[in-house]
Amino acid sequence: MYIPKAFKVSDKTKLFDFIKGNSFGILFSQEENGPFATHLPFLVDENVGEGVLISHMAKQNPHWKNLNNKDVLIVFSGPHAYISPTWYNEENTVPTWNYVAIHVYGTVRIIDEKEEIVELLDKTVKYYEASMPNPWNAQFDNKFIDGLMNGIVGFEISINKIEGKWKLNQNHSIERQQNLVKGLRTSNQYNSGEIASIMGENIKANTKKL
Repeated sequence: MYIPKAFKVSDKTKLFDFIKGNSFGILFSQEENGPFATHLPFLVDENVGEGVLISHMAKQNPHWKNLNNKDVLIVFSGPHAYISPTWYNEENTVPTWNYVAIHVYGTVRIIDEKEEIVELLDKTVKYYEASMPNPWNAQFDNKFIDGLMNGIVGFEISINKIEGKWKLNQNHSIERQQNLVKGLRTSNQYNSGEIASIMGENIKANTKKL
């Protein structure tokens, strides 16, 4: 991913926290007939090596068949918003788009053992059900659920490289950034409010350094 220095984020904690909060990613691989992509939820474990992503997909999806030991790319997208040049309150400005994104590069290991698949699914269910008022618990000895498990393929991806891009107009003056935050808060398009909040936090962090 092309990342100008001003937009680059390398803090592993910040990157992993972002993935946890934006865990529905896109898995890309290069196949004989061209690129292939699958949209999937991922869990991240930053305590194993350089980090590990785990997920699963439908067995009917042919994507998994050639993935074992293959290098892949996973893209996690965060909030994004259109930036109007009118918000700068200055001449010689143009439109742009602000966004947050992470690219993860890693190597796939297909999970064959049923016990490991059960563990993967149990972690996934508990993670996403944790915020529910009455969390659903998977009963893996249930005949119905046990049958459904035969229709999925589990896998983990050992992370080789992770790139973070926070494109938030950091290459502009603080005053310009503040003007954009005000402008974003007047818009209800895309994720304008979220981008305004992230930009505001970034401005505070940078002004503390000055």
